[in-house]
Formats: sequence, C-alpha cells, structure tokens
Amino acid sequence: MHLPRLIPLLVPFAGLIAPAAGHAQTYPSKPIQIVVPAAPGGSPDILARLLAPSLAAQLGQPITIENRPGGAGNIASQHVARAAPDGYTLLLATDIISINQSLFTKLPFDARTSFAPIVHAISSPQVFAVNPAVPARSVQEFLKLAKAAPGKYSLASPAIGTTGQLGVLLQSQAAIEVKPVVYRSAQPALTDVLGAHADGIIVTIAPALPFIREGRLRALAVSTARRSAALPDVPTFAEQGLPDFVFDSWQGFVAPAGTSPEIIDRLNRAFNAVLREPEIRRQLQAQAFDPAGGSPDALRKVIDDGIVNWGKVIRAHDIRVE
Repeated sequence: MHLPRLIPLLVPFAGLIAPAAGHAQTYPSKPIQIVVPAAPGGSPDILARLLAPSLAAQLGQPITIENRPGGAGNIASQHVARAAPDGYTLLLATDIISINQSLFTKLPFDARTSFAPIVHAISSPQVFAVNPAVPARSVQEFLKLAKAAPGKYSLASPAIGTTGQLGVLLQSQAAIEVKPVVYRSAQPALTDVLGAHADGIIVTIAPALPFIREGRLRALAVSTARRSAALPDVPTFAEQGLPDFVFDSWQGFVAPAGTSPEIIDRLNRAFNAVLREPEIRRQLQAQAFDPAGGSPDALRKVIDDGIVNWGKVIRAHDIRVE
C-alpha cells in the first residue's frame, strides 16, 4: 500500500466530515431557552430556576426561562415540538405529557415521537392538603365528611390533565363525591384553597410546602409508597386504607425531535453533572424533589411507562378531554 497515493483521495472526504464535527464542538454558541409549562411558583418553574444557574455554568451560555402555562401543558409542549431541533429550545416535561397522550382525543404532537428525551431530572410525591377550616386531620376523616355530605367539598386541580385533577381516583376508590375545580396552574389553585374558596388540593409538594409549614394548609397524605422526607409526619394514602392510591410525579427535559445525538449527549452530560452537585441535591431535596439523572433512554422509558399506566387509569374511569 502506498499512502501518498491515498492522501489525495481522502482530502475531499475530510471536508465533508469537518462541518458536522464542528457543529457539535461549537454547541452551544448562544443562550438556551427552557420552556416551562407552568406559571411562576409552580413545581416545574421551581425546578427550572433552581437548575438554571449551574446548567449555565456547565454549558458556558445563559439559560433563559419562558413560562407558557395553560392548555394542560399542551401550549408549552406544542411550542417546543415545533421549535427548530438545534438544542436552543428545550421543554421541562412533566408526567402531564404522558397523561395527556391518553386524556386528549386530539393533540398537535405525540409524546413519544415529537420529542428527543434528554434526562429524567426528578421525581416527587403529591400531597393531599386541605384548608385548616376543613375539620379533617386524616384521609379517613375527610372521607367520612365527604360521604356524609356528597358534593359539598371541592378539590382544586392545578390543571386539566395533571395528577391533581385525577383526584377522581380518590372518589372512585373511596366511593365519595367531591366537586373538582380546575385552574390554569398550581399557584391560583393553591390561592383558592388558602382562601377557603376550595377545600383541598392534590398537588406536587414543592409549591404547597411553605404553606404547610406555616400552618396555612393541613397535609393529610402523600401519594408515594413511603413517606416523604420533606413531610415525615404525614402518612401515605396506603397507610390510611387506600393501598392502590400510590403514584409520584416526574419532571425531565426534552428537545424537539430531530435534535442531533451529539447535542442531546452534550445536554445530558451537563444536566447529569448539575444533578450530582451536592448543593443542588440539597436544594432539590429541600423541595421534596428526589434527584434522578441517567440516560436519555431512561427518560424515554419513564414517558412510555407513564403513557401505559395512566392510559389504563383514564380508560377505566372514561375520562376524556376534546
């Protein structure tokens, strides 16, 4: 083999390879936007703003947060699904995208095919809390009140499609009748419970935690199999006679489908580095967020499993939204 004869043949191909490699090496070269499907103060907003400074340090570019609440999270999801797949527009995805896949009869995107998973960031329990004026100090006491006065008590929901709205599970499993009241996000829902315009709420712990600690909300139960370290004195639903009322929420980050594997890998490594930082983990756990991390495929499985599991719940209760 005569190498000098091969060099002229290889030179044109080197020009084809260099631009792709250069694109991956120069990313990111401008600010990255994280689109949050919740209003300021909601659980996803808390997570995004907590991670953003460290993520900016990892990537060497500013991170901006854009809140796009409403539409049961579909407004934010559709915006990112239609964004350029260049790594500069990301979605803070939650379990809502899995729920909505079965809940809505028509969606302008698909949770499985419209996004490129990046990382599973956190899992979190839900908490069932009531206004202190409600004379119940346990789930069983609340159920007794609700059975004695069907339709009297109302449960606020952060949005259509959230696990909070699927408090219909509580109705079916406990054979009670409560009034669901749906809001655009967690903050107005919590505000109405605090003002006694609604009696209770099932919501991710983080936005409710300050009010529980101040005594302005009374926590009756958490939704996970084990008690939350953030609320160690609050029993689970299972401990209070509802063994099938066990679920948690997840949040993670996705990009538009078609984003290059090199960019997804760069983002995955940056997010995982942030999630390993001791101070970040401490702050997450203080919000009752359980840090996760891992590969894009791990988040894909979380999304797919959620579609399957919540799909069963939605079909069993014949819940549909046009």
